Formats: sequence, structure tokens, C-alpha cells
Amino acid sequence: MKHSRRILLSRQRGAFAIAAVLMLVIVVAGALRFMLAVAEANSSATLAHLQSSKALQAADSGIEAMLAKLRKGGPLECGAGNVPGGTLDGASYAALAASTITNMPVSTACNGLQVAYGCRGQVQASVGASTRTVNIDIAYCSPTNSGVRGFGGYTTDIRQVIYPYQPNSVVFSNLAFRRKLDWGGPNTSATTCTQTGIYSGSCSQGWSIESSSGLNSVGGRGVIATTTTVGNYAVVQKLAADRNYVATGAIFEGNGVTYLGAYADENSASNKGTTGTSNIVMGQVQDGRTLGTAANGTAGWCKGADTLVFGFSAKSEMANDTLTSVSFGVGNAPLRLLERFSSTINDMYSEVWYVHKPLAQGGIDSLFATGVPTNFHITKSGTTTDQWAAGFACLKNVDPATPRGLTAFMQPYNWWEPF
Repeated sequence: MKHSRRILLSRQRGAFAIAAVLMLVIVVAGALRFMLAVAEANSSATLAHLQSSKALQAADSGIEAMLAKLRKGGPLECGAGNVPGGTLDGASYAALAASTITNMPVSTACNGLQVAYGCRGQVQASVGASTRTVNIDIAYCSPTNSGVRGFGGYTTDIRQVIYPYQPNSVVFSNLAFRRKLDWGGPNTSATTCTQTGIYSGSCSQGWSIESSSGLNSVGGRGVIATTTTVGNYAVVQKLAADRNYVATGAIFEGNGVTYLGAYADENSASNKGTTGTSNIVMGQVQDGRTLGTAANGTAGWCKGADTLVFGFSAKSEMANDTLTSVSFGVGNAPLRLLERFSSTINDMYSEVWYVHKPLAQGGIDSLFATGVPTNFHITKSGTTTDQWAAGFACLKNVDPATPRGLTAFMQPYNWWEPF
């Protein structure tokens, strides 16, 4: 009887052992299955992360390709079809969109304003199941404090490099020059400029106010260069004798911009300079609708214009010797600063201002007084009050979004990935 009980207990222990082993096998198998699932999930997540990183890098490379294209071709290349696609580390990218933005929000460091002409682009890249999209805003900026300066102009070239983005544009250069000292010495006549480079166009002198013996010793020259193609080239100017000089400029683009004419009166004390301590000075111009000589030889140096350009040259004794405002004609229409450059070392400063008024709103014609000379006003900071020269040029068919200084550059803003 006892023997039978021992056998029964032994069998029960064996059954429990087998059950325990089976349970252990089940648990181990479940754990292994879970671990394999986790490993597989981790592997998939790692692959997805790797592919996502590659796609993002490729999209950023596409943005870089867009920047390179625009730096070479300018705003006219702002189109998805103009941006080449490509691959990077197994990921492919392509431009989805690129469009011109007339008033792109930017910082005040761009053009002195909080809006600028620019291009908004979007590039998408993919590899495997991963897709990433990157956007960018690119502003075309023009610093308001730039130009060229030096002493020379007879034995050395005065060279300004120009980067027109559109064909049939007009470039304006304002060259301020004077003698080393305020007294003695011969007059300095300004010779015409020559245009260099592989791109076609023409170069003409709008005005030249000479630097005379004694006061007023400031000279100013306005040069207009027309371009027929896009690209980069230089306008090179000469003086009849080496002088201190500072030069600035601006470019005006649109649908076939035309230079109509220019005006400067060397014999007018109001236009050439003024004495006294007031920081408000005034000059006068002929009625640009009927008087003066236009570029084509007809009367009316500004008739039919939509843009008036003001070139200002003056003596500089302090860094803050600059204009603070310019207004013109009926209603004192305010002009906007495009580019200035000041040099106390070369004791000169040069500035370019402009105003645009569409022909549908009367154009520049509507700013001229009838039957009497038209006034313009300037306000200045600093100490210079008695030595300056200035002139005006008139243009037609200017796109109001495009005027910029000659020293222009592209600046990326808001490089981001939308979610």
C-alpha cells in the first residue's frame, strides 16, 4: 500500500515537473517572440530614422542648388522648372514650387525697409518610405551704405561692377569728386565713361558739374548705362585729373526700361550749393515736361517718366554728413534712399534717391509746377552746408519692386520645414 502511494506521488511530481517545463518553454518562447518583435520594430524605426535623415539632407541640398541657381541668374530664375533636381546618398530631391514675392517680410537690415523683392521656394526629397519637404524665402537685398572711393580717376579707373537681373535695364552712377584742398588748382572736367564686359549696352553722361578753382570745390557726375542682356559687367569712369572721389549707384529694371533725359544746372547757386547754417536747402529745375533736352534730342527732359532719380554729391567732414530726406515738386513728394557712401578719408559723400509714380497716377509729369521752376528740398545731418552738387535723371517702364543699389546680394530668410 505504501509502495503504491510512493509511486503515485512520484508520478504527480513528474507531471508537475513536465507542466513547469512546458510553462517555462511557453514563457521563454513568448519572451523570445517579444524580443524579436521589439528588435524588428527597432530595426524598422532605425531604418525609418535613417531614411528620414537622408531625405532631409537631400531636401536641404536641393535648397542649396536653388540658391546657387538664383545667385547666378537672379530673380528671373525663380521658377521650379529652373531648379535642377538631383540625388544625395540614395535620396532624390526636386523643386516643387518657386515663385516671386514682391513684398517679402524681412528684417530692416535688408533694404532699410521691412519688405523686399524675393523668391519663395519649396524642395521635396524622398528615400524609401520617408519624404521631407523644406521651404525657403530668399530676399534680394541692397545695403544703403556702400560704394567705391579713393584718390585717382586720371591714372586709375573708377570701376563699378553691375549685376542686372533683367534685360533692357538702366544703371545710374553718381560720382562725387573734388580737389584735395579747397583752394587753388585748375578745373576738373568729368569725361564720359566706358562700359566693359561681354554684355551689350551703352553708356552716356547725364550731367557733369565740374570742380572749380576755389569754392565751390565739389563736382558731381551722373552717368546712365543701359543694358540689353543679363549678366555682370562694369562701368568704368575717368576724370581729367586725379581727385578724391566717392561713387554710388542704382539699377532700375522692368519691361524695357527707357532713359528719357537728365537735368543739372551748374550755373545755379541753388542747385550747386548753398551757404549758411540751415539744414534745409532748396534747388530748382526746369519744367521737365516742356523744357530741357531729352536723351533723344527733343524738348522735355522728363516728359512721360514714371521714375525720377536724384544723384547728390557733397563734401564730408564727419561720418554723419548725409542727407536725411529729399522731396520734389508739387506736394513735396518724398524720395527714397537707394544707396549712399560716405568717406571722411576722401572728404566726400555720394547718394542716390528716387521716387516712382505710375503713369496711371499722372507719372512724374504731375510733380512739375506749371509756368514756373519746380522746387526740390533736401534736409541734411552733420556739419556740411555749403559744398554740394546734384542732378536728376528720368526713366520710364520701371518695375517699382526692382530698384536697388549696385551693391546688391541675396539673403536667405526663414529656412524651414513645414509640419
